[in-house]
Amino acid sequence: MLFELHIEDLGLIERLDLTFGPGLTVFTGETGAGKTMLVEAINLLVGERADPGRVRSGATEARVEGRFVVALADSAESDALGDGVEEYVIARVVPADGRSRAYINGRLATVGQLADLGATLVDIHGQHSHQSLLSPAVQRAALDTFAGTDLGPLRELRGELSNIDASLAVMGGDTRVRAREIDLLRFQVEEITAAHIIDAEEDENLRREEDLLADAAAHREAALRVLEALTDDGGAAESLARSMAELAHRRPYEDVYARLIALGGELDDVAREVRSVGETCEDNPERLDEIRRRRQMLRDLQKKYGDD
Repeated sequence: MLFELHIEDLGLIERLDLTFGPGLTVFTGETGAGKTMLVEAINLLVGERADPGRVRSGATEARVEGRFVVALADSAESDALGDGVEEYVIARVVPADGRSRAYINGRLATVGQLADLGATLVDIHGQHSHQSLLSPAVQRAALDTFAGTDLGPLRELRGELSNIDASLAVMGGDTRVRAREIDLLRFQVEEITAAHIIDAEEDENLRREEDLLADAAAHREAALRVLEALTDDGGAAESLARSMAELAHRRPYEDVYARLIALGGELDDVAREVRSVGETCEDNPERLDEIRRRRQMLRDLQKKYGDD
């Protein structure tokens, strides 16, 4: 119940302090006596919209404070001011210009918090007002209080249900969320499968082939120059042959001569390999374009799913 009401600079009221006793309190008076201001003051305390036009002329702000005492559900037979009660001191400040401020037990609060708390403290009956008794939640609470229902098991079951919902959320949410995730995973698997990836080294192998094809002409020219230096007249092979002829049958150079023979065999192998590689360096624009498109697809997949 409302025990105290304090009003400052609201409408025609400069200052008013009211203390309510137990039982029914009735305000009477002729039109213009200020009864509406009392109701409006209580409305401000329970989260109704603040109208700066209601600030008393000449004042900078209006202020309303109320002290409510509520008996707890399990202490209905306790004295209103004794043990088993909760007390709320609510304040609402309405500036002549600017946004209103609200306080619950001395701490700043939002208008929404006032409205939530006010719904449990005050029931204003008007010609077009909704009454809390029409709320199913209020009806259940009243019935549970009257019947002395133990709500502990219900709260425990609700807690378990919340835990289950949280576990389901971790596992993928509700049915629709999981269905969307399954569709996404199915698409990803199909995309990776359709790529027909050969092995983990495919991109590196394609890179080497791309380097070969992208500069095929230069590779062939390099092979020709090397072969000229190795096998043409005056090249390395001819110089090596002359060196071997000079040292042949000369006992002091037997070891050196043997090494020159081995070097000649190695030079022939190098020349054959250079010629073979050079012959494979052919221009193939179609294959080069195919490799580049394949490597781009692999890079796109890596961006989506990782390097491995």
